[in-house]
Amino acid sequence: MPRIVFAIALFVVSSLDIGSAAAQPLDTNAGWGLPQLMAELAEVKSSSAHFVEHKYLHMLTEPIEDSGTLSYRAPDQLRKDTLTPQVEHLIVDRDALTIERQDKTQTLRLDQYPQVWAIIEAIRATLAGDREGLERYYVVRFSGDAKAWQMSLAPRDPKIERIVRSIRISGSGAHIQRVSTEEADGDRSEMSITEDAR
Repeated sequence: MPRIVFAIALFVVSSLDIGSAAAQPLDTNAGWGLPQLMAELAEVKSSSAHFVEHKYLHMLTEPIEDSGTLSYRAPDQLRKDTLTPQVEHLIVDRDALTIERQDKTQTLRLDQYPQVWAIIEAIRATLAGDREGLERYYVVRFSGDAKAWQMSLAPRDPKIERIVRSIRISGSGAHIQRVSTEEADGDRSEMSITEDAR
């Protein structure tokens, strides 16, 4: 189950360096911050993009690379189509997650998997500009400005923290460019995103 969780959690991700920026408190008076970002994201009703994802597993010496397409339709539909090296489709529609791979389909009700739900909501609430939904599950730290911003999400629930240590999302304006997930066991994933023209 964790691999499914992190494949979905890494829905959104380019070349911004997110490792060392100093996080600022949520409500900054610098003119542009988390409230403005959430408002801009809430205006996006649909988007599509290409992604390249690298998974760094402690048991492997080289990262695993996947690539494919992503799509989002407000407020709660996400789709990740991995095209290489193996075809796989992950579809989130309201409160259901459907996984299609190797001619097999499995659907999970997210309310039966609260840890999965919380991780999916990190992405879905961000895309929807839903600050309240995001802060329900995570302590949010924000830094940067409209041209280059970063959010760091720390799980509030210890059960979620046993799966994922942190999620960092970065971008520019209403464009999410990078999602970095660090798992509790030290594995991590990074996805870079190139959005299609709107």
